[in-house]
Amino acid sequence: MKREKVLAVPFALLMSSPVLAAAERPCDTVVGLLTTDFVYGVSNDRLARVEIRQCLGQSAAIQLVAWKTGDATPALIVNTNDFGVVQTTARGNVFVIETGGATRDQVFVIVFTRGSPEAVLQRVTRGTAQVRVGRAAIDIEIDGVYAGDNPPRTEVQHFAIDPEGTKRI
Repeated sequence: MKREKVLAVPFALLMSSPVLAAAERPCDTVVGLLTTDFVYGVSNDRLARVEIRQCLGQSAAIQLVAWKTGDATPALIVNTNDFGVVQTTARGNVFVIETGGATRDQVFVIVFTRGSPEAVLQRVTRGTAQVRVGRAAIDIEIDGVYAGDNPPRTEVQHFAIDPEGTKRI
């Protein structure tokens, strides 16, 4: 019997597709760039950032690519399998991207901690997220979250902002 390696991913992340698994490489076309650190004389490609890329070809799917400060290769690649961007928000170390597919949206949150990005939230919704940005946190209310055979639910998430989170320690 052949045994396969299994990647352990929390159940909530598997509700639509295994998009948080690492991709081979980033798609070529950058259609958006989110960064919260601006350094005079330093180009964006050297800063901690999240790029929104479009994979040209058959699907034109959107890909989220997160980079650590100074790195030449991405630290995180998220294939959304969606073809549009609904909204984006970034403050400090918290990056929120909502993508759209044909009949539903997905809400992604990428948080940088000690310079390293991590995808901490992916939710499938038939609604649109309400994002509130404050000085100390980003709060997200997501209506119509997919709940399997149960009725869709509303979910509220709170993400504390760490202005130093994108910096390496």
